[in-house]
Order: sequence, then structure tokens, then C-alpha cells
Amino acid sequence: MNLDRLVPGAWALTRTAASAVSAPVTVPALTAAAMHTARRAALRIDRFGEHLHAVAEDRPSPLPAPRTLRLPGRDRYVITSDLHRCGPGALDWPAHQRTDAVYPRLLEHYAEQGWHLIENGDVEDLWMTGGSASGAVYDVSLLATGVTSLIDRRPSRSVLRAQLDRIVENNAEIYGLLRDGFCADGRYHRTVGNHDDALTDDELVEHLATSLPGLRAADTILLDRPGATAAEGIAGVRAVIAHGHLTDSWNGPGFAALGRVITWLATAFGDLPWTPSLSDGAEEHAAARLLAGRGRNRLISVDARYGGNRRFDSLDEERLFERLGREEPDGGWPWLLFGHTHFPMLEPLDASGRAVRYANSGCGVMPRTVTALEWDPADEERPVRVVAWTADRSVTGGTGVERVELRPDGRYLGPV
Repeated sequence: MNLDRLVPGAWALTRTAASAVSAPVTVPALTAAAMHTARRAALRIDRFGEHLHAVAEDRPSPLPAPRTLRLPGRDRYVITSDLHRCGPGALDWPAHQRTDAVYPRLLEHYAEQGWHLIENGDVEDLWMTGGSASGAVYDVSLLATGVTSLIDRRPSRSVLRAQLDRIVENNAEIYGLLRDGFCADGRYHRTVGNHDDALTDDELVEHLATSLPGLRAADTILLDRPGATAAEGIAGVRAVIAHGHLTDSWNGPGFAALGRVITWLATAFGDLPWTPSLSDGAEEHAAARLLAGRGRNRLISVDARYGGNRRFDSLDEERLFERLGREEPDGGWPWLLFGHTHFPMLEPLDASGRAVRYANSGCGVMPRTVTALEWDPADEERPVRVVAWTADRSVTGGTGVERVELRPDGRYLGPV
């Protein structure tokens, strides 16, 4: 008897049945919640410029992003995000997309070249449940301890620590490269996203630091100009690095219950025996378009009433950059370097047709492809590059893993 098929399948059927039975209550409740969080996210967008000034001046932010890390902008950084490292099983997203073999080659290259690494949120996926007997037990344990966590967080922490250990063990090569190639000499840096938002808990950060020595989890990383101080404010900052979910209607801090529910339902469907595997879906088409020079390079917009769109995007980049454009300081805003959306971008056009100083690292779960940002201050005017590390045979000819630089061309992004 294969428990890693039987247990998650049975639990997925239970979850799906419970979701169907409760739908007359939960669907209206979730709709009302989405409308409420959309309004709150709009207020966060209105205050995002103030947030940038606050973190640059070492003042408390008006938004829920209290932890800021300052790094010298003169160094070279490779920035990855949305790696979604999972425990073993049928829902191991990187393994299905075969990026668990691509990412180590990326790490080896930048470690040998002396680059710093910033893993920019959604690194360990603590929202993904199911996929194996241990994944089903993790889900049940999360539900059970979630009820009591307001009174006593120790049981919930114990469940999350165990899941972090499973993820580290399942990705042993990667964590070995991170420890030896980056942590060992202080070149590993980290922000927190929504799928790893448990790392807002300092005790869990300390636990993960046993695998990543020296780990500090930040909400925002600033790349400072040489010699700059907080007294110079935003003018002394070259780039602001954050996961990008702060103004997200469904996944931002305090709003994440909506995103968790969507992920929970998706993983339940993924464990049903008649559903397609994780290797199918939007990422397959996105990778093919990107490597063919037809990747999207335009800001995301969402329905203002519900905070989302038909693709389940819930970050309104159009509105965010329109608001920032109205408050632009002398000399312009620093580079904003995000992840979260899974769409790599570089200087996309806003609604007025103007390129904005924004780049997105994309993700590490496209088929056989990991996208990333390179920050190289040697180019003062254009220090940001978008790159794809891919084992796609149409690009590499089956010879291994290759780095491909991507550049914008109008509203598209593709190989040079």
C-alpha cells in the first residue's frame, strides 16, 4: 500500500467535499472579504511613497514592514524570488518543473564570481500542503494548531519547524551551496514573502538559521549609494528590494487568509487522482513565450472592487506606479526590485506609456527555467539586468544549463 498516494488523495477528497458543502457560506464570505481587503490595499498604495521615505530615513513605516536591512549598492547582487522550495511528494513544485537541478548551477556560478545573493521572498513554501502522507499530516496539524495559536504559539511553531526541516532535507544540495557559497562569508541576504510569512516570527528565523548561518529576515532591503546616510533620505538609496506583496489585496500582511485559502484549495485539487500535475499550467506557456521573445513586460492591473483578475493576480502594479508617479521626488524614485508576481519585468511601461524604474525577478518554477535579476553597479545608468537560467533544450541544445540575458522591446521581454 502506497501511503504517499492513498493518504493525500483521501485527505484531498475530504477537503474538496468540505469545500463544496460549505460553498454557500464561504463563497459570499470570501467575496465580502476580498472587497474589504481591496479597499485596504488601495489605502496602502496611497501610503507607499511615504513608506519608501520612512525606510530610507530609518523611521517606522506607516505600513506593516518593520524590518529593514541596508546593504552597499556598490556590490554585485543576484536576486531570486518565488523559489517555492517544498517538502518531498507529488506537490514538490520545483521538482516537477525540474528547476531543482537548474538553481544549483545558478548558485555555483554567482558564488564563484563573488556575487552576493538575495533570496527575495517565497523561498520555503509553508503554504503548500498535501502531496504526500507527511504533507497531509502537516496540513491537519496546521489546522489543529491554528485554532489554538492565539493562546499558545508553541504547537504551531513546532509544526512549522518540522516542515522547514523537511524542506531543507528535500533540498539538501541547494542548502549546502547556500551555506558554503554565500552564508560562509556574509553574502547571503533574505526578505520575507507571503508563502514564507511564518518567518515574521523570530523564533522560526533562528531555527532556519541553523541551516543558513547568519540568516536575517527583512521586509525591505535598501542598496545605498556610496557614503550615503539615512539623513539623505530617499536620495541616498539606489534600489529598494522587497518581495512585493505589501500592497497585494489577497496576499499582503494581514490579508493573507484569502491567499492561503486559494492555495489550500489548489493543493487539494492537485492531490485528486484525475487532476493534471503541477508541471501543467500557466508557467509552461510563460516560459515558452519568454524564451521566444514574447514574454509580457507590462504592469498588472486588477479589478478595483475585488482586488484580483481572472488570472488570480492580486497586485495592482498599474495603480501603484500611477500613484508613485504623482509623488516622484527630485531625481526620481530608486529602482524598485520585486518578485511575487512570477512575471519577470524590466522597465515596463505604465498607463501613460512611460517606462518606470522597476524590475521583477520572476520566479524559480517555470519549466526548466529560473529567472533572476542581476544588480551590477558598474553600469550607473542601467545597473539592472533580467536573466534566465534554463535547461530548455530549444535554447541549450541539450548541453546543460545556460544563462540568457533578457531585454525589453516595447511591451515584450526576450533574449538579447
